[in-house]
Amino acid sequence: MSNGFVAYQGPSEIDGKPIKAVVTGTTTPSANVKTGDMLQLFIMPMASKPSDAIRNGDDVSVCGDCVHRPSVAKTNGKAPFKRCYVEVGKSVNAVYKAQYPLHAEAKRKPPIRFGAWGEPTAMPFETVARLTTDGHTGYTHQWKVCNPRFKEYLMASVDSAAEYAEATAMGWRTYRVRQESEPLLLGEIMCPASKESGHKAQCADCLLCGGTSKQAKNITIIEH
Repeated sequence: MSNGFVAYQGPSEIDGKPIKAVVTGTTTPSANVKTGDMLQLFIMPMASKPSDAIRNGDDVSVCGDCVHRPSVAKTNGKAPFKRCYVEVGKSVNAVYKAQYPLHAEAKRKPPIRFGAWGEPTAMPFETVARLTTDGHTGYTHQWKVCNPRFKEYLMASVDSAAEYAEATAMGWRTYRVRQESEPLLLGEIMCPASKESGHKAQCADCLLCGGTSKQAKNITIIEH
């Protein structure tokens, strides 16, 4: 039995090129200590396997203009902590190569995490909405330019106090990665699943990172 399914296959909402989104964990619980048992969503370009895509630029279809894309971070001269933390050559490539059924029904229905890799707003809004019914967490770096309807389900990923102010003024709830020396901002709380919060909860139980569908403060975490 497959441990996942293809939730979306079609044009990217970012650049119109073919992408696919795969949900994994439908038969086997996740062993991720921080998130707990959650389905994982991988959004990937069709033209290249993910490790090749980050080198040849095909990752733009699923990452947009995210400052953490390796090619963008290198061009901007960003510090290493600004680079995307996902080890694409391992899990993401494996999901890309595997065969999954299209639009199958999950046997297990824990909450879903948008996304293990890739930008959720590369998919149609309706696809994201359909996948949130059993609880979710989700984040977007495209909050300045994406369909504003995604505010309902996704957190604006921000990297500075200035971006925090801009995103909240636009009506987004935010998830801010900060350095240990940076203070919490007005309206923020520490991520309950973080080391600095003493791992009070796993993401699967917390689910505060659910956009405006959750009536809660904004979330911040120290860069690890």
